Amino acid sequence: MQTDHDERQDRLRAMMRTYASAHHSVVAFDLDGETAEFLHSGVRLTDVPPEDVIFEIGSITKVFTGILLCLLVEEGKVDPRAPLAEMSEDLADTPAQLTPERLISHTSGLPNIYMPIWQAAITPMPEGPYADFSRADLLRWLGNWKGKPARALRHAYSNLGVGLLAEAMAIQAGRPFIDLLTEKVIAPLGLKDTTDSLGKGQQCRFAQPRDTKGRAVAPWIFQALAAAGCLRSSGRDLAHFSKRLTQALVAPETALDRAICRSAVPIVGLGRSGAMETSAQCSGWIRTRTSPEILHASGGTAGSTCALYVCPERRAACAILSNNGIAASLWGSMKLSRSNQSRQAEQLFGMA
Repeated sequence: MQTDHDERQDRLRAMMRTYASAHHSVVAFDLDGETAEFLHSGVRLTDVPPEDVIFEIGSITKVFTGILLCLLVEEGKVDPRAPLAEMSEDLADTPAQLTPERLISHTSGLPNIYMPIWQAAITPMPEGPYADFSRADLLRWLGNWKGKPARALRHAYSNLGVGLLAEAMAIQAGRPFIDLLTEKVIAPLGLKDTTDSLGKGQQCRFAQPRDTKGRAVAPWIFQALAAAGCLRSSGRDLAHFSKRLTQALVAPETALDRAICRSAVPIVGLGRSGAMETSAQCSGWIRTRTSPEILHASGGTAGSTCALYVCPERRAACAILSNNGIAASLWGSMKLSRSNQSRQAEQLFGMA
């Protein structure tokens, strides 16, 4: 007879199957209170425990960016609803409708990236679409942007917008975004393998990104738009991150805890006509208004796909990390969508 624990493991393995193949490595964890259990399938790195394998985590970087923004708001350094131009003279020409809150919630009206999607699809970019896009390029692009002011909160996903927000925070602080993020968020949370640049001891634990056919592809490189997806992390780090999140969301004590709570507050509804009853965009998170409620973020590059689900009410979380670029593949992304991972995570948390 199966126990609840066995059923949770089976549910998580079912979620992993969408990412799995004989050519790829997939690591997952199931966090229940203080205890995390790790699962693995596919190719295994020699002499490296699965929970210590490092993957690109893509847009899960935006969750960390959102927490950083909320911490700066807590510290009184940023007004989330004031024009970005107020953060620095270098941003004086930024359109007035661009505020930190609109950028982190994808309601700024900015496009997804700095070129049309069709152009990005046919342009060879072996190190990703952000490798050669500098701060100077970003400010120049912004100066030429012909977008119309967004009067209503209309959600349209924008890597460019979150990247601009991170550069604004970096300009205001007078230091690189990743240094600010590490000092304010990553290090205080006790994360050891969450970074944009791997040290020698980490490189041997990095899962080579691969396309859906198993062919090696280059890891993505970022300049000005680092917040769009520059971080790499391990299952162990993300499990620890999730535990800290649930602790903060249930019983906040510090400014960073309060920033985590603020990052989970809905900003714009994703339901019909902006309704918040089903799901909402928060600061980096998607909040699914199910019972129990779930915070969700996912990420994908040309050779990695991952997802993180956190259930504060149950003090539970799960994540799947893979070096399989299914999110960058049309067929793979359709398969991922059909698998309804969020629904499966909801069912897993229902067993807690």
